[in-house]
Amino acid sequence: MESHYHEFGSTDNSSVGGEHKTTVQTDMKRIVVCVLYGVLVLLLLILLMVIGINFSQLHKEITDVKLNLERISDGKTSFTSATTVEVFLPSLVPVRGTCMEGWVSFQTSCYVLASTAMIWSKAEEQCQRHGGHLVVLNNVEELDYISKVVDIKYNYWIGLVEREHEGHWSWVDGTNFNSTPILWDNDQPDNWEYYSENGEDCGQIHASKRRKRKMLNDADCNLPYHFICETRP
Repeated sequence: MESHYHEFGSTDNSSVGGEHKTTVQTDMKRIVVCVLYGVLVLLLLILLMVIGINFSQLHKEITDVKLNLERISDGKTSFTSATTVEVFLPSLVPVRGTCMEGWVSFQTSCYVLASTAMIWSKAEEQCQRHGGHLVVLNNVEELDYISKVVDIKYNYWIGLVEREHEGHWSWVDGTNFNSTPILWDNDQPDNWEYYSENGEDCGQIHASKRRKRKMLNDADCNLPYHFICETRP
């Protein structure tokens, strides 16, 4: 009887050990499955983040294209980028050349920088009395010349105006606005109506602390600023 009982006990211990081994294997499988599931979820999250970033960039690019198309369709063609790069310039002593007394010469035009301030319409009338008009900036070289000779602490009226519809700019001498490299300042023209019910319908160049290429800005036509006249000798 003792021998038989001993054999029965040995068989029972083997069964318990087998069950323990099976339980350990099951737990290991669960751990492996959990780890693999966690890795899969992590990879899925990373994939979603990458897709989200790419989608945001694509959305921004589409928005920029739409804005550019709207500007072109509205007649606001501009050759500037979203953020204007500052171009610093040296000062220049102007020369009279073949121009009349008090005027200075550059290429085929003569210019005078008014020392008094007037509203835009009065400034244009003053230029016309001298056989000219407010300056028309036909190219970057002309803009840079003006930027080198002006007094940087003043704003100056130029010959740019909205005569009919908002966004339809024109030069006073009839030059096609879209044929010239219009270098607007950052976020300009903005037609800011804070100070004026009529918005900002006249073009100017900004004052600055350092001498640099003057970028264009729209302003209230009824504000008095210095101005630049242009004529041909």
